[in-house]
Amino acid sequence: MSVVVKTIGDEDRELLTELLVRRWTSPDILIEGEMIDASQLPGFLAFQDGRLVGAVTLIKRAHEWEILTLDSLQRWGGVGTILLDAVVDTALELGMPRLLVRTSNDNLDAFRFYQRRGFRLEKVVQGVIDEERKLKPEIPATGLHGIPIRDEVVFARPLVSENNR
Repeated sequence: MSVVVKTIGDEDRELLTELLVRRWTSPDILIEGEMIDASQLPGFLAFQDGRLVGAVTLIKRAHEWEILTLDSLQRWGGVGTILLDAVVDTALELGMPRLLVRTSNDNLDAFRFYQRRGFRLEKVVQGVIDEERKLKPEIPATGLHGIPIRDEVVFARPLVSENNR
C-alpha cells in the first residue's frame, strides 16, 4: 500500500502528541535553551492503511524552515524521505530559501539520511546537549552505538537555486 501524506490539522494534535511522547519522551523539545511544544507546530503526517507511520514538525521562520522532529515508524521504508519531500516541495512553492535541521552527535543514521538528500554540515555546537540535559534530564547521556551525547550538529540545505531534487 502507498503512503498518504497530509498537513497536520487541529484534529491530529492528540495523535501527534502520542507519537512525540513515544519517540521523544515528550512533545517538548529544547532548541537553544527554549522549550518548544512540537505537538503545536505545523508539519505533515504520513499514513499507511489508515495508521500513522510518520510525522515531521517544522519551525517556520521568515528566511528558513527548521525541521524540529522527523519520525518514521517504519525504518528504512521510505517514510522519512516522503515526509522530507513534502517539506521541500512546500518550501519551494512558497519560495523558502533554505531548510535547517539539528541532530545529536550520536545520530549517525540522521547524518547519512540528510546528507544523501542535499543537506550539508553547517556547524557543530559543542556541549550544548550537556547543557540542555540540565533543563531536560530525560535526555540520555549515551545514545546510538554507545556514543556519548554531548554536541548538536546542524545541517542545512539551500533551496532557492533548486529546480529538482
